Amino acid sequence: MEKRVLLIDDEASLRRTVTMGLMQAGYQTEPCENGMKGLQALETYRRKSVPLGCAIVDIRLPDIDGLKLLKVIKFNYPGLPVIVITGHGNEATVEEARNQNADGYLEKPFTMDELASLLDEVKLPGEDLQPVETTKEAPVPRQSASAYAMVTIDATANLLSVYRKLYFLESVLYCDAVKGEYDLALLLQADSRDRIQEVVDSEIKTVKGVKDVTLLDVETPIFGENVIDIIGSVDHALGRDKGEDEVYTAPSPRLRASSYVMFEIEKEKLEAIYPVLYFNDQVVHCDYTNGKYDIVLLMKGTSFSEIGNTIKTKFKPLDGVLRIKEWPIITIFET
Repeated sequence: MEKRVLLIDDEASLRRTVTMGLMQAGYQTEPCENGMKGLQALETYRRKSVPLGCAIVDIRLPDIDGLKLLKVIKFNYPGLPVIVITGHGNEATVEEARNQNADGYLEKPFTMDELASLLDEVKLPGEDLQPVETTKEAPVPRQSASAYAMVTIDATANLLSVYRKLYFLESVLYCDAVKGEYDLALLLQADSRDRIQEVVDSEIKTVKGVKDVTLLDVETPIFGENVIDIIGSVDHALGRDKGEDEVYTAPSPRLRASSYVMFEIEKEKLEAIYPVLYFNDQVVHCDYTNGKYDIVLLMKGTSFSEIGNTIKTKFKPLDGVLRIKEWPIITIFET
């Protein structure tokens, strides 16, 4: 029986080369172009009880860092061997891969003989994937609604005075002064969408100095099979779920800049775009919204230039992204 290998790498030429080369060595390869596709394949194999011998993971992937993906796979499927490959490695990379229990490491470019030899050295389980056992609590029905309120104030109004009045409203989770088309960004939470609209109409728009409010309702994105569960499993493996209710308020001394970033996208491309944004290390929050913009990010960085470079090089090239707007967060004393 052929041994099955999962290959996760964004280079199409390498996927073809490895697939053909390993076939001659007696391996059947399942190629995936990004981390999400790889995790979906793993979940499909588990659900259908398909034996998998090994996962080969590139460190540089378009949607999730390969070392983080290694940690996720090892957390969810501890019995599955993982080989890390990279063309951008160094001693620190090798050490981190070892710390995350990688079973093998190869620098690009490598030959098929080198890869096949490493696979022969790795103990292939040749059995069905067995995910780590976790205690699951019954899901709690969602009892609240959330929305971003982007506030514009009159040119003659006192920004600090308006900020203070809005900041202490009961339904406001956080309030930030921003630079750009809007003056303030608020995250609202209430027991219903109607209550949020009531807050906007009776408590925000009535504040002296408020000129206009653009409301963006936060919604749960609808994806294909298992995507939401896979995103949740990644959060759990990386410990992100433990901080999901924490509010990001101010950058640390090293993270001196933060911005709201709004996306207009082709809706049919949401399932491909969303994980890339969600798993980016600089993204604190990633929300799917209904309104003028389709996705709202809260990003952090050592500088606004770093945030801008991530937007330019990693987000704008994504297929389906139409427009991106950035509103840097400023301290109220700068105004």
